[in-house]
Order: sequence, then C-alpha cells, then structure tokens
Amino acid sequence: MSELPIDISVIVQAKGLLESIPDDNQNEEYKHIIIKMNNYITNNCSHHIIYDHIDINPECSKTIKYCEYCYTTFS
Repeated sequence: MSELPIDISVIVQAKGLLESIPDDNQNEEYKHIIIKMNNYITNNCSHHIIYDHIDINPECSKTIKYCEYCYTTFS
C-alpha cells in the first residue's frame, strides 16, 4: 500500500466524525458540508480497490469492492 496523502486522510477522518451525528441533528447546511467532503474524496483520492467477501449467511457470501484509503464502496 502506498502512503495515503494527508489531505485525504484528514477529510476521511473528519467526515467520519461528522457522520456520527444523528440525522435528526443535521440541518441542510451540515449535510451540504458532508456532500462537499464526499465530492473532495471522490475527485482527489487515488482509489486502491480491494475485493473482499462478506458472509450473508452460513451458505452464502457476497463480493464487495471498496477503496483501501477512503473506504468508498463500489458496485
């Protein structure tokens, strides 16, 4: 894994903190800040995609894709 740029690291951490506030306590301006952070991450992260398997139940699993740096999930 290459080193994560400091700007992406800080934005991802800050976004995680902001998203920990319950939706009922987030006004439109607050939500707009989170949207802007998502846009910044999307446009500036050099995504390193990880493929992983998660268990749905004991007989079934599902493949997921996510960025190792910013944790964005991809379909």
